[in-house]
Amino acid sequence: MKVNILSNKISWFGKYSGYECLPEYFNGDIEPTINIAQYNIYNKLVGKFYKVRNGLEHRSEDILNEVRFLRKAKNFDVSHILYLESHLDLVPSVRQKCTRLIGTIHLPFSQWNKVRLQKLSPVNNAILLYNEEVELFSKYIPKENLHVIKHGVDIDFFKPGDPALVKKNKVLFVGHFLRNFEMMDNVVDKIAASIKDTIEYHFIIPSAFRMHPVLVDFLNRPNVFFHEKLSDEELLEQYQTSYVMLMPMLDSGANTAIVQALSVGLPIITTDTGGIRSYGGGSVFEVINNNDSSSMTALFARYFNDEGFRNEISAGQRSLATEHLDWRLIAKQHASIYKNL
Repeated sequence: MKVNILSNKISWFGKYSGYECLPEYFNGDIEPTINIAQYNIYNKLVGKFYKVRNGLEHRSEDILNEVRFLRKAKNFDVSHILYLESHLDLVPSVRQKCTRLIGTIHLPFSQWNKVRLQKLSPVNNAILLYNEEVELFSKYIPKENLHVIKHGVDIDFFKPGDPALVKKNKVLFVGHFLRNFEMMDNVVDKIAASIKDTIEYHFIIPSAFRMHPVLVDFLNRPNVFFHEKLSDEELLEQYQTSYVMLMPMLDSGANTAIVQALSVGLPIITTDTGGIRSYGGGSVFEVINNNDSSSMTALFARYFNDEGFRNEISAGQRSLATEHLDWRLIAKQHASIYKNL
């Protein structure tokens, strides 16, 4: 089966991170052709022509990538838009050439306005990366055509490290989108006051996304460290050497940092929002109500004071990843949907 794939590349993701890893795990039954934007002068100039002619808003190179994907659509069995929210205006044109179109929804429902939601209707078939909001999205895409498949992870790369290298004083926070920085600020202060004031907090956030007032304040704290432009191996080391991931969320669909922490066995302390329960929240690891800083601090204290509990949660998270989130399993689930289409 030939599958035409429109992909995006998140600039701060490495080789092993992101949903765009999916095509690497298809077996011989699926022949993917991957369309991903190449950022160079030629593509920028040609893309700008289409951008001006059609009154489009997004980046010129991405527009040219859409044009190439569209031209190929009629020659493939299935066309798949990996990041549907980034290419909604393309959908009607693709449907004219290929009735077997599917797109993957990443953003939680709260991040969609009415105009964008109405643009989902022509898609007809979609993959949702978590269970919690199927009913909400089914108002715009028929429920029988909404397929829930979890976000995968490379379990062979993102794996537990040497337990002797785990640093009990090291806490990890990854990413910026939909993070609850105010709650994080409150929890950090409560931990310092009631548990220990020498905990190290390591934030993996690109410089361009450190404008939030809480992060600006954190930049001046001696026990807060920021990281960016990490190699895959350096990123893995951050996960493997941290004691817990402390990362309150405002909302969430599927979260790359959560999936990677699960696979490494880094215990997750986060909020009960969005799709977190689809990835073990409330069943494999405990979750906290949003903005309940006291309860989050108490949960941190339990991990900090009971390494046996911490290691039990770590093992449970790793098992969840290996049994349900392995990209090879996730790729087979995608292939099954393609064949049904």
